[in-house]
Amino acid sequence: MGADGTEDGPVVASFFSGCGGLDLGFERAGFDVVLASDQWGPAAETYRRNRPNVRFLEEDVRELDADDVRESVRETGHDPDDVDVVIGGPPCQGFSRLNNERIELDEMEKDRRNTLFEEFLRMVTVLDPQLVLMENVRDLINRQTSDDRYVKDLIVRQFETEGYNCEYRVLEAERYGVPQKRRRIFFVGTNRDIPIRFPEPTTPSEANWRTAGEALADVTDDLPNVTYANTQEKTLERIRHVPPGGYYRDLPDRLKTKKYRCDCEDTDACPHEPEIVKRYGTYLRRLHPDEPSLTVSTNVFIHPSEDRYLTPREMARLQTFPDEFAFEGTKTDVMKQIGNAVPVGLAERLAERFREYYPEIREAPRVDPDVYEQQSLTDIA
Repeated sequence: MGADGTEDGPVVASFFSGCGGLDLGFERAGFDVVLASDQWGPAAETYRRNRPNVRFLEEDVRELDADDVRESVRETGHDPDDVDVVIGGPPCQGFSRLNNERIELDEMEKDRRNTLFEEFLRMVTVLDPQLVLMENVRDLINRQTSDDRYVKDLIVRQFETEGYNCEYRVLEAERYGVPQKRRRIFFVGTNRDIPIRFPEPTTPSEANWRTAGEALADVTDDLPNVTYANTQEKTLERIRHVPPGGYYRDLPDRLKTKKYRCDCEDTDACPHEPEIVKRYGTYLRRLHPDEPSLTVSTNVFIHPSEDRYLTPREMARLQTFPDEFAFEGTKTDVMKQIGNAVPVGLAERLAERFREYYPEIREAPRVDPDVYEQQSLTDIA
């Protein structure tokens, strides 16, 4: 019980925490995040600035042993057995669609970022929580190892090996009140004999999705991390020609990048004409004011109604960070933190579903994953 006689929220430990988007969502839903960890300095600085009361370990999780973790929990005033939930998002770049050229290799062996989920689960076994939430990129659902095993199935099996039933879903952020089209896979594990439940969409239909225009409508210059790009005139001219929802391909040919594809050394005397360079994805992408943003990453979008790039604060708005949440580090560091985070609004919806289990789950019997019939979710689109 708290000092005011009310029940304390369930206790959370977070690993691979980044700047804390997932953690903040859990705090908003009534959880008590007491321990967090990440080895990247700028993210650690951001986390400490915004959550000074959380015990933060700026460590490589591979260097943390069981005694380190348990002692760190005790330093928060809790016993390690008090930890109810473990959450986190192990680095996932090796599973990204951007790494297709390497996916034919055994990624589980050749990119250490793809086995860090095992380190995450090691932390789970140290603390033995009732519930576990692990986030990763949506592309993981299609990834296979060199012996044709699906990575997602290996993760589920590893959860079961550690005594946890596990199910997964690909969640679409725009269906949970986030003004952004973002798809991520979430693994939920439990060592209790209870059904695993994922949150129902709060904005299920396109008609009630939050739009980029709504999210960015009242951003003011006095907020933290409002840093405007120093854009060259040539780029500004291009920006002016990009329509709402458009990008590079919508430019007139005269403004597109051109390169010589011939072998002529002297381009002045070359009889060939330079060819237009094709660009894809988010390059010179302007958001549409009446639609959710595309997935926020380190690529900065053009403002939906102004001829400029978004500021880091505006990108954070699309990730549903509150305006008082200040990011530390260089502009590049800040953009990376924002792009890597779980949208706070989506994290809160997940946490609200978890909150429904407490306090009853603590008294639920343990489950035996060996006799658990895993629900098939391989048909997720």
